[in-house]
Amino acid sequence: MYDQTEKSLESVTKLAMQFLAEAIGQCPAGLEKSASQDVAFAVVGFQYGAVQSAAYVAGLGVEAWTSIAGEVISRINGMEQEAVAQFLSVMPMLARKEYPPIGIGGQAIIRFYNAATDEEKLTAAVSLSEILRQIDEG
Repeated sequence: MYDQTEKSLESVTKLAMQFLAEAIGQCPAGLEKSASQDVAFAVVGFQYGAVQSAAYVAGLGVEAWTSIAGEVISRINGMEQEAVAQFLSVMPMLARKEYPPIGIGGQAIIRFYNAATDEEKLTAAVSLSEILRQIDEG
């Protein structure tokens, strides 16, 4: 059982990194330098939702996907663990309030995983860019 859980953790981490790297690649240049809190929370919320959804489908519990989310968000954004921990501390509350980027990220990674073509994968990955466009217009 431990071996299966370890494989699930690795699979979820790999899928999340692949998907989120693709999603970030579809976003405007300079995203990592944005000082906007709205943008930062939208990006991390999207990433959090994606990891949560992938882990849930893999049968992993809250503790496992929280750990994966911390690792993935840190690596994909180049953030220090303290900053990641601050974001992750508010994500459960935002999820309870149905913060849209979390739900969109969760749905997008499932569409990405189930995509039969590269075009379908790209469509799922563009979801984050669409969220950021809406923030810019708002």
